[in-house]
Amino acid sequence: MIVDTHTHVNCTDTARYPRSPRGVGSDWWKSADHGAGTLLAAIDAAGVSRAVVVQAVGPYGYDCTCAIDEAARSPDRLALVVAVDPSVPSPGQVVRDLAARAPLAGVRLFGLGDELGWLDDGRGAEVWAAAGSLGLTVVPVVMPPSVGAVARLAAAHPGVAVAMDHCGFPDLPLTDDAPLFALVALPDVHLKVSSHLLEAAPDAGAVVGRLADAFGADRLCWGSDYPQTSTDYGALVRLGVDAAAALSSPAREAFLSGTALRLFPVPA
Repeated sequence: MIVDTHTHVNCTDTARYPRSPRGVGSDWWKSADHGAGTLLAAIDAAGVSRAVVVQAVGPYGYDCTCAIDEAARSPDRLALVVAVDPSVPSPGQVVRDLAARAPLAGVRLFGLGDELGWLDDGRGAEVWAAAGSLGLTVVPVVMPPSVGAVARLAAAHPGVAVAMDHCGFPDLPLTDDAPLFALVALPDVHLKVSSHLLEAAPDAGAVVGRLADAFGADRLCWGSDYPQTSTDYGALVRLGVDAAAALSSPAREAFLSGTALRLFPVPA
C-alpha cells in the first residue's frame, strides 16, 4: 500500500475560487486542470491508494476553499491539510473555524521569508494547542535556522503530532550537526520526505536510510509534492519507492503508508 502525504490541487473556476499568488513554488496551477479528478486518475495509474491534499499556498494563499471542496469529492481516499495565516491575531481560532467547515487531518504553518514571528510570539503555540484539541497533525514549513523554534513548540505540546514539511529543507549532504537531527529526541516529530528532497539528493536511498536510522522509519512518510515538483506523477512515485528499496519490509511499509495513515487519516 502507498499513501502520498503531499499533493496539491487547483480549481479552474477562478470566479468561484479566486487566486492570490504568493510568488512561491512553481507555476503548475496556471494552466492545466489539477483538480481532484486529475489527482485521483494519477494515483490510480500509479498504484497509490490514498493521498493528502495540502493547501496550495502558492496560488491561493490561505483561502482553503478550493482544497476543501476538491478533497470532499473523494473523502474515502483524500485527506485534507489546510493552511492558516500565521500573521493573523488568533490563528488558533482560524484552525477551529476551518475544522467546523470540513474534516481535517492537519494544519500547515509557513515560516518562510518574513513570516517567522509566529514561531516565538505565542501564535504558533495557539495553533499547536488547537491542533491538539482537534487531533490534527501540525505541518511546519521552515528552513534550517527555524528548526530549533519548531523543536521548542513541539516540546511544549507533548502528544501533538508534527510532520516537518520537506524535512525542514536540510542542507545536503546531511551532516551530524544538521539542525534536523535535534528533532530525534522529540517522539511527536515526524518527517515528510518529499520529492523536493529526494530529487536534490545525490543518493536518495542513502538519505532515506540515514533518516530511518536516526528517527526510525515509523517517523518518516513519503510525499510526492505533485504537481508542484513535477506533473509526471508516475516518476515521482518511482522516486519514492526506489528511495525506500533498501529498507526492511516493515520499515518500507511504514515509510510508504503506515506513518501516513497515522498522521493523516481520511475522514471516511
